[in-house]
Amino acid sequence: MRLRAPGGQVPAGALRALSNASIAYADGDVHLTSRGNLQLRGIDLDEDGAVPTGLADAVAAAGLLPSASHERVRNIVASPLSGLVGGLADVRPLVRELDTGLCADPALVNLPGRFLFGLDDGRGDIAALRCDLTAVALDDGTARIVVGGLDGPTVPLAEAPETLLRLARRFVEIRGSVWHVRQLPRAGAELDGTLPTSRPPAVTMPYGTLGDAVSVLVPLGILTPAMVAALPDRGVVVTPWRGLVLPSGSNLVALRETGFETAPDSAWQRVTACTGAPGCSLAGGDTRALARRIVAGDTTDSRIHVAGCERACGAPHSPHRLVFARSTP
Repeated sequence: MRLRAPGGQVPAGALRALSNASIAYADGDVHLTSRGNLQLRGIDLDEDGAVPTGLADAVAAAGLLPSASHERVRNIVASPLSGLVGGLADVRPLVRELDTGLCADPALVNLPGRFLFGLDDGRGDIAALRCDLTAVALDDGTARIVVGGLDGPTVPLAEAPETLLRLARRFVEIRGSVWHVRQLPRAGAELDGTLPTSRPPAVTMPYGTLGDAVSVLVPLGILTPAMVAALPDRGVVVTPWRGLVLPSGSNLVALRETGFETAPDSAWQRVTACTGAPGCSLAGGDTRALARRIVAGDTTDSRIHVAGCERACGAPHSPHRLVFARSTP
């Protein structure tokens, strides 16, 4: 079960409620995705092969299902430190406006489930991801719209959500069977895109105490019950790099003791993995166990993604080496 957290913003108490639901109905953990969303895995289906009613009710009660019709398309990533540390503008209110407008538009229910909106506060972290439509702050009142890989119009920052929604509606009208803006015949020129944009280099997410925030990495994107219990109830932001941004004053010692990484040079910054066996039937081996062995050896100075098959789900967009986990005969 994948649950969207637009801009990584998690409702108060939602992670704790979701952790309890996972203990009762799934594998006990909460999983973070590379789009800043949440997942439950290993769900025990009821006798009819359906998701248990109790699980669906728990998710809705946690505030994680505000729109049943549009849940699949509420894919919005945003600069997770925006309004807290750095950046040229605070894009957090724009996330809420974009999500509200998206859920209110019946036409946008027809967006592909992998279509991705981005809101970058000017630091370049989200601009480095392969979003379909991105608003990048140029200052505290202006944004440039990026259409796939093309530069789009420059608009007042306050108008960015409506501009993104307008272009998304146009994409729905003309997309045919393609999933992404880059796959259109003119690669996004149909949506006011002009010249190819200069894609910024991948941004390294900082960790530790950062001004008015605490940034932590979640190894393999797996939040155990003990890790969730160490988190505050409010102000949690999920990052697209399988980490969390927490309010200032969060106890780093307690967080580290439960499994969070805060060291800026942690090897977990360079090693990721797909679900692997036994959680995925396509996987040829235990990817997580291999990733842990790689990190324990601490011998890598480059990015590695451990995959269970050629699909390499969850691989980073930045340059990396691909390592396949295979079961020994």
